[in-house]
Amino acid sequence: MAAVYPKQYKSFAIHHNNIEDIDASHVNNLQDEVLAIQQALGLLPHQDQGLQGKMKQYTWKSVADRLDAMQRGYGIPACYLSKASDSVYDDKTKTISFAKPAAYADPEGLFNGHSITANRSGWWIVMGRVLWYNAKGALATGADRQISLAVGGSQVMTQDLQPVSDGNTHMHIAWQGWVRAGLAIDLQVYHPLNGKTLSLQNLQLSAVMVREAVGMPTPY
Repeated sequence: MAAVYPKQYKSFAIHHNNIEDIDASHVNNLQDEVLAIQQALGLLPHQDQGLQGKMKQYTWKSVADRLDAMQRGYGIPACYLSKASDSVYDDKTKTISFAKPAAYADPEGLFNGHSITANRSGWWIVMGRVLWYNAKGALATGADRQISLAVGGSQVMTQDLQPVSDGNTHMHIAWQGWVRAGLAIDLQVYHPLNGKTLSLQNLQLSAVMVREAVGMPTPY
């Protein structure tokens, strides 16, 4: 007899020792229902498998724990990197290298040694921040400044700031779009002054995946 779960609950009769004979159908019905439960849950339902990067899978203690985590946003790929200071020399684009973040800032191990690598294909939101530090009037040289976000080595978003007379200059940048698993997400900076070094402070790079995707409509 076919299992009734998951469309409805199965009712079972109560059996007694030394009073009745146990029929094979009694055991078979139990097996059918157990198999139906297994097929509904799938294999290893308490694990998130197939991740790319250092962490190939994430395991919860139970299916209930995994569902609870999903409801609260746990397990959504996210990473936050920060750096107190840096500098960029000459008129060449520089990719910022960050230090390894604390575990709470990178729970799924997206840090690739200098920036972030997407561990799943999907729709991502990426943000960056840079403070161009005006040490002893260095920014008064009249340089325009640029920060960019790059995915897989290709710039996907760029922000330019025209020359300012003086003062520290804050720049923020954000981008959202499709990212394939395995591609690096980088923060890049640039200024056009030959032979000059400009100082940077309070650098930040963060990325969070909104949802996964099966097939990518763009090359990123």
